[in-house]
Amino acid sequence: MDYIKRAKVGVMLGEHVNTDAIFPARYLVLFSPEEVKKHLFEDIDPTLSGRVRGMAVTGDADFGCGSAREQGLTALKYGEVEMLVCKSFSRAFYRNGFNNAFPLFTADCPEPMAEIVSEGDELEANFTTGELRNLTTNRAFRCSPTPEFLIALLREDGIWNMVNNHPELLEKRP
Repeated sequence: MDYIKRAKVGVMLGEHVNTDAIFPARYLVLFSPEEVKKHLFEDIDPTLSGRVRGMAVTGDADFGCGSAREQGLTALKYGEVEMLVCKSFSRAFYRNGFNNAFPLFTADCPEPMAEIVSEGDELEANFTTGELRNLTTNRAFRCSPTPEFLIALLREDGIWNMVNNHPELLEKRP
């Protein structure tokens, strides 16, 4: 069964959006979901946290670069961002995203993000097949499929749930 997410684009960000731009390090002492989500993208635009709930966020290359800490992903989840659709992600951010059941779709098609989508467009991302469809413009883009083991992490709601639901995964292999 295909894993598909659909959402309107709330904001389009550029390239090299680092983890401090997603959730500033000065707020690492905050843990309450209500407090954390207030500071999502604060240093980019203080109004963004209120505009991305239930939406997709897009970006260009190297989204999530910088620190490998997971608080940026936590802030995205607390802020109820539906998914990230970017040309590429930093390696640690990408894996942390799936470990924490946050859908990151890699739009590695040749077209630039500005040609794929505009703010307010509705996107449908098929993680299984790699098809990214702009439902507003009725255009489809061929991207790389997400590996099945990462989709499994999304379906299980993260790595901790996967391990708890499937303890056999921890058994030693010969």
